[in-house]
Amino acid sequence: MIVILVALAFSWMPAAAHGDERCSGRRVSANAVRALDDVRAFVECAKQYLDENGPEESLRAFNEDGRWKHGSLYVFVVEIQPSGETARRFVFPPDPSAQGKVRGESLDDFGNDLYAEIHRIMRDRDSGWTYYSNPHPVTGKRSPKASYLIKVDWKGIPAVVGAGLYVPDVPGTCHEDEVSAAALTANPSDAALRAFVRCASMLVESKGYLAKHDLEGDPRWKDGTSYAFLLDAMGNQVITGNGLRVNGNSLHEWLSRDPYSDQFGGRNMVDVVRTFGQSFIYYRSVDHSSGSVLPKVGFFELVAGDGVPLLVGAGYQPAPDRPAAVPGCSDNYATAAAVRTRTDVRAFVQCAAEYVLEHGEEEARRAFNEDERWKSGAIYVFVDGVQPSGEDAQVHVFPPEPSREGSVWGTSIDSFGSDYYYELHRILSVVDGGWIYYAFTNPETRLNEPKSSYVIEIDWNGGRAAIGAGIYERDLPGTCDPGEVNALLLEVDPSDARLQEFVRCAAYLLESGGYFAAPILTGNHRWKFGSVYVFGINPNTGEVKFSGNPASFAVSFRQPELLFGGRDLNEAGGVFGETFWYYNFLNPATGMEEGKVGFVRLVQTSEGPILVGSGYNR
Repeated sequence: MIVILVALAFSWMPAAAHGDERCSGRRVSANAVRALDDVRAFVECAKQYLDENGPEESLRAFNEDGRWKHGSLYVFVVEIQPSGETARRFVFPPDPSAQGKVRGESLDDFGNDLYAEIHRIMRDRDSGWTYYSNPHPVTGKRSPKASYLIKVDWKGIPAVVGAGLYVPDVPGTCHEDEVSAAALTANPSDAALRAFVRCASMLVESKGYLAKHDLEGDPRWKDGTSYAFLLDAMGNQVITGNGLRVNGNSLHEWLSRDPYSDQFGGRNMVDVVRTFGQSFIYYRSVDHSSGSVLPKVGFFELVAGDGVPLLVGAGYQPAPDRPAAVPGCSDNYATAAAVRTRTDVRAFVQCAAEYVLEHGEEEARRAFNEDERWKSGAIYVFVDGVQPSGEDAQVHVFPPEPSREGSVWGTSIDSFGSDYYYELHRILSVVDGGWIYYAFTNPETRLNEPKSSYVIEIDWNGGRAAIGAGIYERDLPGTCDPGEVNALLLEVDPSDARLQEFVRCAAYLLESGGYFAAPILTGNHRWKFGSVYVFGINPNTGEVKFSGNPASFAVSFRQPELLFGGRDLNEAGGVFGETFWYYNFLNPATGMEEGKVGFVRLVQTSEGPILVGSGYNR
């Protein structure tokens, strides 16, 4: 299967610096926004557009140009004022007649005026996230929304430019009319599948094995070939929405009563999911409505249910006559230096594939090896022949070691049990593009580390080839290396990205160890150094369950009133699952109140939900 790509001409922008301003290296148009990381890049580009073109042209563009608005996504500009009673909306595409007028009182579900919250955050910061509820412009339903804001000057008036995303699969949403097996069957896509599995995962986290009644009996979770299922840590299917199967003795999704190695060539896909936390899986499955064996795209998420690791999964059969809608490189691209997330990786690879089609193989090989646009640190483009084994697959492009190019790699069995090239060939025999998860040498650390790469099948000098790129992440369940993620590193080199890694690794420890992990999180030097420490809060009551600095949480029950102007960010954290907090708080290292950036992640434990969090002082 050869992917036919449309070459799109555009001007490359210079590589991004390693900082918060990423629009020079990461561009995303409104129709390409899929995740919160996209939102941040989108807003950074909107600010750059405003800086370069001024308020009048920006007003026109944000209201009229497709680059800046698509569906429920749009750019807004609002005045920084203590209340919606005095804050004017300078740009508001859903209702241009409201532009230039005050918003009026804007109390949302989290307890205070949205504009008061924006004002509070922007007193001490130039940018940040705000979490609130807002009427969805497409559905009309009041829904949780996360927006990224950057402080700007609008005709001499302090304001913020921002945009936000309504996420259908956060803990506070997962509405049945938006996320269901029927919706997945009607409109199969990676995004719909991911939302379906994430919502099923939250059900399993809250109910454990008691979710069996819902997943097997509620039509929300099964419709035709779309259904949720649950695997234990050994890969046995213990819950399934497919009524034709016998739990515990099922055929799984793997076609055979033999070990699942028949489907995956010896690759341990359970270990893949347990290492990466979530993963796409591509395979062939029996369609019981027709009896045919058809390609299937699966997605799995690792959760803790009843105190044990479980894998929640589902899948969809891709329609051969309906290729997936992938934004072109003119709408969505990232330079190597700007790649931070899997979303960035996919955009990066799409652009590399278009570059090959537009410029040809020889120029592409030169560019991928030499140009900073295509390589930075551990990020680079690779091109491999598609063959069932590394003994036959030729290496076409490999910047870390160009001397390998033009020769076969040889057998490459990784820690998940099979030849990387076999897995690459298998995946691209099922889909034209997708994710491959494996262990590989990180060229920066020289260590063998888990890597997730996005690959697309292309033609390379008349033969089948895969073009791809990948990232090594430090906060996966199977990584979280203490030497790379710890309180000391966060203290001496604070950043939002490092804070997120730190909190996510702490959350994985609590998920796996339950409350037995609390003494480790509050006392071990990995989790406590200087002003950095870990805490846990019950989002329903505001009670601090544990903290590496108990004294600083003496006012825990009054946090919303004291810290957030009446806004209940505990509740917001419980709704969104992950949130940033911006506030002034006691620094235990200095004994003084200082500005602080916090981040919390929701964890379900046997004691109930807990917001695991930490922060760094600005």
